[in-house]
Amino acid sequence: MTYVKPKTHKKKRSYEDRRLGRDNKRITQDINIYRWFAIFIKCALELEDYNEIFKVRGKNYKVKFNRNHKWWKLIDLNRFPKTNTYTTRHKRLIQQRYRSEKIPTQMKKLSDEFWFKYKHLFVEKSTLINAPSKSVPKGYDTLHIPPNYPIMKILSDIRKFYSGKEVKLSSGRKKKSDKGQEGYNADIVLGDSNEQLMRRLFHTLSISQHWGHFQGRKFKNTYTSLDVYFNVQKRMDKSFVIPKIQRVNATGAIGSRTTTTRGKYESKIRMTQRDIRWSKILIINLCNGVFPKIDKII
Repeated sequence: MTYVKPKTHKKKRSYEDRRLGRDNKRITQDINIYRWFAIFIKCALELEDYNEIFKVRGKNYKVKFNRNHKWWKLIDLNRFPKTNTYTTRHKRLIQQRYRSEKIPTQMKKLSDEFWFKYKHLFVEKSTLINAPSKSVPKGYDTLHIPPNYPIMKILSDIRKFYSGKEVKLSSGRKKKSDKGQEGYNADIVLGDSNEQLMRRLFHTLSISQHWGHFQGRKFKNTYTSLDVYFNVQKRMDKSFVIPKIQRVNATGAIGSRTTTTRGKYESKIRMTQRDIRWSKILIINLCNGVFPKIDKII
């Protein structure tokens, strides 16, 4: 008779234990947010070098970092690599970049180097237990607990100690997007997002910037929002096949080189136009020390 080991359910982690690493250091957001933070900083630096001006909802915004902001005093923008550009304006490099399989590798290298160097800025200042007095950072409260003191009494004492320091919030649950830096004490606190959206906005920004620069030149009126959508999908899914769009002449005859119609993609066109706007807002807010905020310009 074969012995079957009973299944054991993994204990669910509490909310407070989320994003607590193996080194017991806590970060406020998912690791991917910090990686995209580095990549979009690189994109914004390139656009700043081009003296790029974004038009959003009828207003012009110059892409320029506010270097007086705390973030850009802690992060050395001059140390970002000048190579592996994601918003290049050179036609030859554009063609190479579209076919390049190295983009994910380059992005990973950039983000990993950034994380290794600046991780300390995103780590929460957490509780120190039995730390030597000399190693306690400035600003920490010191608590001394007697031996064999019950945990419930310890918690009671701590609650009493902090009762006069708590900030009373108004009733009602706040939306995640409204919380901002509330409850976090890391040097740099980022907002929340998801991996799929960040990937899509990055490729939308990259591709629209590649070709948008040439709209007034050789490629005028030849690269549309639908073309951006198709090429974004191609980058995100190598197996995606870009369809041919049906062309109808003045008499209504259908061209022989086409297989589908543009009308089927109206929702995709609107989504891409929105993503182009969102990616611009993301960059503008990033330069002013807010990330990743895409609904409005701060």
